[in-house]
Amino acid sequence: MAKAASRSNEKAHQISAVTRRLREKSRVMKTLKALACDPAFTVPPGSSRKCRAVKPLKGKGIPASRLLVMDRR
Repeated sequence: MAKAASRSNEKAHQISAVTRRLREKSRVMKTLKALACDPAFTVPPGSSRKCRAVKPLKGKGIPASRLLVMDRR
């Protein structure tokens, strides 16, 4: 169990380091290159298309967020 916890802790530190690096704009490309070598991440090529805009669906009935608020009161 201790090994699994230490692995999770190591992964959390790695993720934290990545997010810290992303905050610095000058290091974004360096970070993306580092992530490209990590099999857990996929970095799209620079020539990839942007995602197209999608219209949200309209549901029937009361929205779940409103039901949750009503339930909490």
